[in-house]
Amino acid sequence: MGATGIALLVGCAGVQGLAESVGSPASGTELPVKTGAREVVHTALGGKTYEIRLKVKGLVRASEDDLDGVRLDGELKGKIPHYLTFEVSNTGKKKIPYAYEVFRNLTLTGTDWTRGTPVTTSGPSSCEDSAPDTLAPGDSYTTCATYMVPKGIGALAVTHTAGGGFISPADQVATWPVDGGLAAASKEMAAQGDTIAVRWDAGEEQGGVIELPATLQSVRQGSAADLAGAELDDDQRDRTPYYVTISYRNTGKTDLFPGQASSVRVLTEGAQQIGGAPAYVFGEVEVAACPAGGTGGTVPPGGTLTQCTIHLLADGDAPVAVGFEDADEGDLTGWRADVS
Repeated sequence: MGATGIALLVGCAGVQGLAESVGSPASGTELPVKTGAREVVHTALGGKTYEIRLKVKGLVRASEDDLDGVRLDGELKGKIPHYLTFEVSNTGKKKIPYAYEVFRNLTLTGTDWTRGTPVTTSGPSSCEDSAPDTLAPGDSYTTCATYMVPKGIGALAVTHTAGGGFISPADQVATWPVDGGLAAASKEMAAQGDTIAVRWDAGEEQGGVIELPATLQSVRQGSAADLAGAELDDDQRDRTPYYVTISYRNTGKTDLFPGQASSVRVLTEGAQQIGGAPAYVFGEVEVAACPAGGTGGTVPPGGTLTQCTIHLLADGDAPVAVGFEDADEGDLTGWRADVS
């Protein structure tokens, strides 16, 4: 990772446990994750929702050779297993089918902002999944889940999300941070106000991928009233808008199209990447705190443009950093966010 680089998040697939008893991680380092129970909503694959209480009980970074006897895909070899122990209680009035799917809504995010890869094992392991097929109202189970994290990368947080998806806001975010993880994740990012190089694909006729000096000018918290009259989905109306302003300088040899807004991400305490858009995308609405300048015409060589994007965050989440998705590399170049 470069001085301001952070890896792009990878989506986690749903997984079903294969073992029949909860493993007790016998080797490794207990990480200082915040424990405790949260009332959350479990969204099943079919879209139905269930009320549950989710309690994180512990997180262990295992030794590198802990899964030596387990079959692993080639891309997982060399990664470090992390064992998450958690308890699920059905607090609703409906039986939960396929109760092991709760694992699908959980992520372990590394300090490089990459999601750990969830795995199940068919061989011996110190972490075995004991989730039942169904969970009746009032019943609970405790299980252990395995995530593979690149060597040398620390743990940022355990997060449960309901609804939403990659670079889109979740309806609900619950986070159990790892002590020191946030400081480690943002340590090598640029400070707000610094100018760094981002890679932008200007298109073949405009020179292909070029480096643009970019400066994060501000990150401001708005209110729902700012977007009164905007074209929003019902769930979006309950989210908090944040306004991100970035300026760019065209170092290319041809005019530059101002389409950089689609590459801007807000990185959150809940380990989310939230994409944004200029105000005009939400209909004929004017947002004084986020003017629509820099979205039309082109920028000549040597010229500058300033763009503001609106990012909608769920309750319980807040910006930590701002990233720009670099073209052709799959990385985010980022700044620490100083929210005003």
